[in-house]
Amino acid sequence: MNREEKKRATRKKIMDTALELFAEHGYEATTVHLITERAGVAKGTFFNYFECKEDVFCDIQAFWATTEFVKLKDKSGPILPHLREFLMEFVRIVPYTRQLVRAVFQSNLGNEKSLSNQQRMLEELKQILIPLIIEAQQRGEFTSTFPAEMIAEQAIQTYMGVLISWGMGMGDDKLNTQMAVSFELFFRSLQP
Repeated sequence: MNREEKKRATRKKIMDTALELFAEHGYEATTVHLITERAGVAKGTFFNYFECKEDVFCDIQAFWATTEFVKLKDKSGPILPHLREFLMEFVRIVPYTRQLVRAVFQSNLGNEKSLSNQQRMLEELKQILIPLIIEAQQRGEFTSTFPAEMIAEQAIQTYMGVLISWGMGMGDDKLNTQMAVSFELFFRSLQP
């Protein structure tokens, strides 16, 4: 294994371990110390890759979303069912609790670096979404009334809005139900 592969493997190990610990102990109770101890890496190694645990959480989301969105391009058949499944899988794979959602938003909005990282991640997500939306428009699955960029931005805003309102205790008790209902309304509005 060359140096770059080893760095990627170490980063992924830290992210996987953090995700396990977030699911087991909750976001607040998971510390950098717990993550490094279970991952078998030094604290200094952790800080070579991440500034804080909030950065780990954002990177987990970005890594998974980017990997899965790229796979959507290769799937045959209509795009809409695949996009729906992606969104629901994203909600299932990240161990969201209302407390975790509030903590992440508080961190992202209260820290310039975290906010910048979150904005970068969402912009990358938008750039991945745009070609899929264009293809769905060309196939007649989505209306062409609105530019693909606008639809991508609205999809992200819908997702983030559901997270915020759910984190505040609003909506259905289950995030996946709330997300499914919101995106069903969103996708119906895009049909020609």
